[in-house]
Amino acid sequence: MTMSKTITEQKVLNKLDIPDFRHMTKDKVMSFASMLPDMDPEVAKKALEQFPEFAKTILEITKNYKETLEKGLEENAASTKVCYNACNAIIESLQKLLEKEDLSYEERKDITDKMIEVSKMMSDKDSENKNFTLKVLAIAGLATAVVSGGVVAVLGGKTNINLPKKI
Repeated sequence: MTMSKTITEQKVLNKLDIPDFRHMTKDKVMSFASMLPDMDPEVAKKALEQFPEFAKTILEITKNYKETLEKGLEENAASTKVCYNACNAIIESLQKLLEKEDLSYEERKDITDKMIEVSKMMSDKDSENKNFTLKVLAIAGLATAVVSGGVVAVLGGKTNINLPKKI
């Protein structure tokens, strides 16, 4: 017996803390879906037969997850905008100071250094924003792939994805 496809019906029921698959609830669907790749295909099919709302529930969960991700991205964008606005205001103030003719070389150098420092802060915030976005997209893609792939594999579907020839 190989290590994969070893989870029995009773083990699944125990892990989900339900007496049978008819008692599957929305909050247990993701746990169930994460076990699919390791489940005996017959156990998975039996479970899915007893929980006909599985696909609908997965779609609802995915929709809610997507909305949560979108909200996180919006909040991140708002936070980034606040930071950029503050940095731009600082740079504008420093530029006005540089316009004064009675500044010494040292004062001009200090102001210029501060402008460079603020510009670096903006660059760091931009990198942080891009990393956050990439992480969110990676997590969303992984979650979708795991659930979809598990269901397709258990049900014996083909997982070939045909991409269009022209993108």
